[in-house]
Amino acid sequence: MDSGNSNHGSPSKRQKLTPRAHELGVMRMSTDNGSASFLGSSSGIHFIRVVYNAFARRSALLNRPKQPSKDTQVPGEDDQLHHQHHQYHPDLWLPHELKPQALATLCSFDSLVQWTRGYFHNWHPMFPFCSGPGFLIILEHISRDGYSSLSAADGILVRSIISISLMDRRQDSSPCSQILVPSALVFRSVHQAMESLHALFCEPPTIPILQAAFSIQLFLTSLLRLNAASRVGGAIIRTAFHLGLHRCPVRFSGFSSEEAATRRRLFWSIYCLERYLSQALGIPLGIRDDDIDVCYPNAEMHGPAAEEDHRLRLLGHLARFARVRGRIIELRNKSILHREELIDATQVHGELTQWWNEVYDDVYPVEPDEGNAHSTSMIAPFHSLLLTILRHEAIIAMNRPLLAAEASSPEYRTALQICIESSRSLLTSLRQYLSGPSGSSIPLIWPSFTWAVWMSCLILIYAAWESEFPASLASRYAKNGLSILENLARRGNTWPQTPKTRSQPPQPPKPSTLAFHSEHPNTSTYNNNNHPIQLQHPKTHFYKVQPPYQPPSQATNGATHPSFSETKQ
Repeated sequence: MDSGNSNHGSPSKRQKLTPRAHELGVMRMSTDNGSASFLGSSSGIHFIRVVYNAFARRSALLNRPKQPSKDTQVPGEDDQLHHQHHQYHPDLWLPHELKPQALATLCSFDSLVQWTRGYFHNWHPMFPFCSGPGFLIILEHISRDGYSSLSAADGILVRSIISISLMDRRQDSSPCSQILVPSALVFRSVHQAMESLHALFCEPPTIPILQAAFSIQLFLTSLLRLNAASRVGGAIIRTAFHLGLHRCPVRFSGFSSEEAATRRRLFWSIYCLERYLSQALGIPLGIRDDDIDVCYPNAEMHGPAAEEDHRLRLLGHLARFARVRGRIIELRNKSILHREELIDATQVHGELTQWWNEVYDDVYPVEPDEGNAHSTSMIAPFHSLLLTILRHEAIIAMNRPLLAAEASSPEYRTALQICIESSRSLLTSLRQYLSGPSGSSIPLIWPSFTWAVWMSCLILIYAAWESEFPASLASRYAKNGLSILENLARRGNTWPQTPKTRSQPPQPPKPSTLAFHSEHPNTSTYNNNNHPIQLQHPKTHFYKVQPPYQPPSQATNGATHPSFSETKQ
């Protein structure tokens, strides 16, 4: 049952959707085992279905075969995708990325640090759920006594972090990316990572167990296995409640300052990831704001104010954004019986604007003056980019549902122009980053980048098709989006596309000749059967290319990584 498939007619006379229809999302029924999968409206699935149907009708007018709607899976439907291709336990790695090694074999401490440095440089500032110094102690145990000497929780934590780091290396051009990782120190498949949770959740809950479980959820999210990550997140959230992480630890005298800091950082990491998955899948929130009283990082209200820790500055920004993201989800995904009485769109827009005003000086730091020798920003360039992209994602998420209104209505036209502005800004920011000095050394690791680029391209092409945006500009931005997705596809995830043009495009097509299609490419163990969206016109064809993964070149770009001690928390 697809709520988007009921919208027929020409674009100028399309059927106005009722609020109830918008609320339904997509329920996909399986004829094989009688199961069902759901993707809610806040994920953007309804807009995608509207666009697919509109372009499919245009393809029919151009005597092109209409693609069946069941083939148009989108990010968030990875369970359905892998079920169709019967690839439940594919190996995540290629032979040249790993070296066989038994669990009892010792690894040097320096090698272990090298294999995990990328994670602590890129991911740890966003999700500081574990302690850097504590993790170094775990690595010392491995180098001295072997991996088998670790507890189940510590072993899973190590495998998750090394697996994430190894995946990141596919987008890294530094020489250290050539060092092979022992196969015993990574998860070979998604199934193996999920199986390891059994040993954790059979034990009474503890903070180390929760940290290990969250590391698996983060690993799954980095692979864009969103359904699996969300299921794991359900158990993690309940375990966090059992441990009392939703209550500010400073209010209780039994925790030391170090324990309180660990609990707070772990909670906000869980919170931020949960909000992302809820919006990506269009499902209800797992953590409600009125059930928690944990203070934001560097904003303690239940005890004496401590000196600001600049390492937690990014986490504070992400935690506040996650709250705004939750408000948007409630605004656009709540039951129609309760939506308007609880949340006002103007109020949510004001909260988003307030958040952006708070982070602006970190994204665009002022130049140092005579009395201040350093820039005011404490955030790395990639993380500044992330904050910019999150802002545009939120703006699109707020306004995209209004595109279901009548084309002649002011709500529709205003929402479309706002979505155009944020879509082109989002694509431009990512493209400029990849072209800059940081783009070759710090990969685009944030999981929503794939979805954001895909949606932005779809909005711009649709706007051109509606004659609300120049077709030549839409074509140019689409090419930029395809280039970004090509970079993301180097990770080997399910959803990013790897397009390539057979020939240079001639004059940009008219809006009426633009069409999106979805098809099944050839099976590939490495990239788990990507489903591309193709932008076609009569003389230009963007198609799927699935070359075997090639390791980055030996040449270095001169970028250096900070020492492990610089990322300790």
